[in-house]
Amino acid sequence: MALLTFPTAPQPLPGFIQGQVPPKFTQLAPSPSLASLVQDYRLVGDTTGVINDRVMLKTSPSAPEVPMASARVWALRLADGYKAWEGFSDALGYYHATGLEVGVAYQVTAIDLTGEHKCTAGGPVVAVKA
Repeated sequence: MALLTFPTAPQPLPGFIQGQVPPKFTQLAPSPSLASLVQDYRLVGDTTGVINDRVMLKTSPSAPEVPMASARVWALRLADGYKAWEGFSDALGYYHATGLEVGVAYQVTAIDLTGEHKCTAGGPVVAVKA
């Protein structure tokens, strides 16, 4: 049986560069992360919505509400439970959820990381345009 051979083009020598010379590298610049983009293009709708609210703690029915600092806060999309945002409340209990779909209802849940208090939720809350 005969071995088939095909004509080949001559191979370039090592170090041979064809085409234009690339621009000289001068500096390093970071690329923006997905979290810093205004519009999240993974979702179809407008994702410039925000929810600004406060986490309050009530230890008993007769006790007054006080702000809850450093609570973990989740914004869950009401339609399917998708966790659209996660963050923490500040020292005065305020949180600022961003990157949410405008006009969509969310269930906001605050979690006490110390384990002293039960987790409660409020809502639904509709995200508004920033």
